Amino acid sequence: MFDLRQSDPSKYLRSKRARSEGAALFYRLRYHELREDGWSLTVDSDSWSRALWRVILANIHEQLPSRHPQTLKLNLPESQQQSYFLKVYHSASGWSAVKDWFRASKALRFLEQGMALSEAGFLVPPALAAGEKRHFGMLKTAFVLTAAIDGAPLTTFLEDNADGTSAALSVIEKRAALQALARQIRRFHDLGFVHGDLVASNIFVRRDPAKNLQFVFMDNDRTRRYPKWLPQSLWKRNLVQLNRLPLSSISLQDRIRFFQEYSAAQRAADLNRPLLKWLEQKTRERRRECDSVDATISFRQLMRSPTESN
Repeated sequence: MFDLRQSDPSKYLRSKRARSEGAALFYRLRYHELREDGWSLTVDSDSWSRALWRVILANIHEQLPSRHPQTLKLNLPESQQQSYFLKVYHSASGWSAVKDWFRASKALRFLEQGMALSEAGFLVPPALAAGEKRHFGMLKTAFVLTAAIDGAPLTTFLEDNADGTSAALSVIEKRAALQALARQIRRFHDLGFVHGDLVASNIFVRRDPAKNLQFVFMDNDRTRRYPKWLPQSLWKRNLVQLNRLPLSSISLQDRIRFFQEYSAAQRAADLNRPLLKWLEQKTRERRRECDSVDATISFRQLMRSPTESN
């Protein structure tokens, strides 16, 4: 029998997920917990069905063990208008396996952080279900299911809008979009959030009905939220991650404008020069380590997109 039970609110309120009364209420109203086939599941009861669970389970069983999560696109015959993405996490080894014994899986943390980000007003992929399977407390497999969203990764969006056609972004639109993104990321950090991997491909861009650009934060399984009173500089790594890749139509001056908006500096002369210098140094290190490029050339050349003419 498919056992669907509403989560015990008191148990939830005692857990780390209960970061606020609003988040707890949202969780209780939307998600239910159940056990099926040895899995502990947290599901959106409005979207969950036995047929969906069968498809998820079949796809999980087809995956070979891997060190890295595997993401699959699911299309259900009875849901022609909706696609899903299934992210499967396999068991870790070594110290990570020990830590997984005492903490929720990345799949449940994905759902948890997505809920916190949504409550804070950020756009994230809607999580419809998350689950984990353990053997005597040892995490074996986990998954999270999200609804597909309209839009494209920032990298793709910039490439598609830099072709010189009438559909391309104007210079004014591009600068306004960069400023809006900078303000969002600054607010993200001001609220204590630090993304696990804030590269440009983990930010989706889409248009709302009024054709305004919106930004969606993807892959939030390693996103953390730290108390505002806790001094920490982990947010800096997000700036390095976002700055690392050359991006189509994004010039060095665009990067300075982004940093200026992020810093809320009224003038370029007011920028935090030591932080800018540190960011350049770390970006050079990451380009050398991750992309095997000569990082001794000028920073303008280093960050030039391959599609740009010299």
